Amino acid sequence: MALWEGAALKRQTETVDIPQLRGGGRMGVQIREAHWEDTPLGRIETWEPALVGALNLLLGSRFPMFLTWGDDNHLFYNDAYEPVLIGKGACLGRPIQSVFAEAWTELSPLHQAALAGEPKYFEDFPVPLARNAVLSESWWSFSYSPVTRPDGSVGGVLGVVYETTRRFLAERALRTSESALLAVTDMAPSMLWRCAPSGQIIWANQQLLSYIGADTLDGLRWDSAVHPEDAEASRRLHAICPVHGRAVDSQKRIQGADGQFRWFMVRSQQVLHADGSLAGWCGSATDIDEWRAAIDGLGDRGDLFRDFSSSDATLMWVADVKTREVEALNPQTRAAWALPIDGTPVPWTDWVQTIHPDDRPQMLTLFDRVAAGEVTQVKFRRPAVDGTLRRFHATGFPMPGPDGAVRRIGGMLVDVTRNQDQRIYLIDSDPGRQNALAHALTRQGVRVRTFDDAAAFERVSGDLLAGCVILAERGDFQHTLRTAGVLSLARDRLPWIVIGDFETRLDEVIRLMKLGASDVLMESRGAPEVAAAASSALSIHKTSTASRAPTDARQKIAQLSRREREVLDGLAAGLTNKAIAQKLLLSPRTVETHRAHLMDRLGVSSLAEMLKLVAEAALDGVVKKV
Repeated sequence: MALWEGAALKRQTETVDIPQLRGGGRMGVQIREAHWEDTPLGRIETWEPALVGALNLLLGSRFPMFLTWGDDNHLFYNDAYEPVLIGKGACLGRPIQSVFAEAWTELSPLHQAALAGEPKYFEDFPVPLARNAVLSESWWSFSYSPVTRPDGSVGGVLGVVYETTRRFLAERALRTSESALLAVTDMAPSMLWRCAPSGQIIWANQQLLSYIGADTLDGLRWDSAVHPEDAEASRRLHAICPVHGRAVDSQKRIQGADGQFRWFMVRSQQVLHADGSLAGWCGSATDIDEWRAAIDGLGDRGDLFRDFSSSDATLMWVADVKTREVEALNPQTRAAWALPIDGTPVPWTDWVQTIHPDDRPQMLTLFDRVAAGEVTQVKFRRPAVDGTLRRFHATGFPMPGPDGAVRRIGGMLVDVTRNQDQRIYLIDSDPGRQNALAHALTRQGVRVRTFDDAAAFERVSGDLLAGCVILAERGDFQHTLRTAGVLSLARDRLPWIVIGDFETRLDEVIRLMKLGASDVLMESRGAPEVAAAASSALSIHKTSTASRAPTDARQKIAQLSRREREVLDGLAAGLTNKAIAQKLLLSPRTVETHRAHLMDRLGVSSLAEMLKLVAEAALDGVVKKV
């Protein structure tokens, strides 16, 4: 009976002491006690010195090792190698090709090369391995070495192996995640980089490389493209960052590949070693050039700020986190904001009582979020002296002390009611030109909403507030005419203007004017002229429709859009915002927006006034029952 056909056989007589085969733990005992005389290897006492010497080396090692010997490649191995053979039964003495049948296609050439006297070494070599009858991928680092006899012939192969599957899979997952991260960073609109403590950039995303026109990182430092006037101040900030242990924000000009400088908001964050020493820096830069241009274009900012801070439409405030009391920083506006003229602090909860009841919870939440260290912005409504409902934008920010604790918070409240009137709805099928014109108009102080085509505009035109539509003609006049037809249906509410290359196309200009265009402008006109034309068209439109403005409740309600009528129906039925949202398949936030628009359109400042107006409309045919 052959050894490789079953478990290792034990001697039926007393164990014979073989002095030349030493130690070896469990496998050493099994090798010495097995019935080798029933195999081609013969009795153990007859084994040649090369085989015994290789076995002593194998059994004396704690590293996983195996040995194949003879024409049949009989397998020997030490205790450390046993985990490789889990689920394969008794393997001692079996031909190695039968033990690893599932992997012999991959392993045979390596084994044959070693038998031919050529040692082999591999790292992370893939091997299909069956363990407990389950075939799975595995990876190994190993060496195959020929074992030579005194006459120079090769008697077997000695293998030293180490499984690297867990490390290999972890590294592959890491490479995958790194590839995904690199893809995300290259898609990010900001420029990102990492540099060594010396300032040398060691990694940068594609946005940075493209902006500065660099193909490689060779010789590239964090300040290579920074404007000389800004570089010194940036170096001082970098010196401060390790002291405070926080990121440092700064504004600086960075030169692009075209040689022009643009303003960026730059954040620098230190990266530390485990021992706290500086390992380098991470940085990000966001383009704020248009914002800076708008600020710089405002003229004398000192005078402007004084005018801004003294306006009744603006309140700058500071509050104590512990006492929750607030006081105004601009004395001229205290009375307008229901705060003591002498500057005495008042409880935040008391002041919040002066705003619209529906908006009080979010203003109370604003205080708590800012006190927790979060910059927070909300919108709220507040009745004016004349009884009208005004809209405000509130910004709150933490004011950390030297120890980093937030004991005081500050903020600004700005009247944004006026901003609701100046709107432009831009229809432009060219994404690049659309984006450029929208940004240019925004810098003129106009609120811009963009649409790619007439269909997108038509879907929401009934719900749009007062404004002027700008239609960009991009060479397809028939398409422009179709869009103009859509706009002509909404001209009672929204005046519209066409811009394009019409210098030699007078007949087309006439056709557009007949369809109801308020104006036709050459594309070469700048954003200030386009904004002025839109403002003029809107002003003329308001004047022309003033004579037919609703004079009673029924007319006011009849002029509402379909969606506004649906929301009004719900309010008249006594439904909450949430209930109306569920019925109309909208979000509660959208219903709240429509509700605010309703108050503007109907000229009321509270829900009670709105419901009174509905009652005056007599409900028959004007407001349907829900």
